[in-house]
Amino acid sequence: MVRMCMSQPAAKLSVSVPGELAEAVRKRVGAKGLSGFVARALAHELEREGIGALLIELEEELGPPSKADLARARKAWPRR
Repeated sequence: MVRMCMSQPAAKLSVSVPGELAEAVRKRVGAKGLSGFVARALAHELEREGIGALLIELEEELGPPSKADLARARKAWPRR
């Protein structure tokens, strides 16, 4: 897992995103908040991928969840 630490030296990246996405992010965070927003988004995506890898590993080790387990999970965490 990658932890964000703002005391670490920054690395410059150049990315291309759709214009509408860039405009929406700039409206939301302003010009000065863009780097922090992108850093949090990247860290979040890496975390999600790590969780996905863990779930695959658990399923390989323990087998897939039962239908009853899935039903309990869906009841406990309904879709938003």
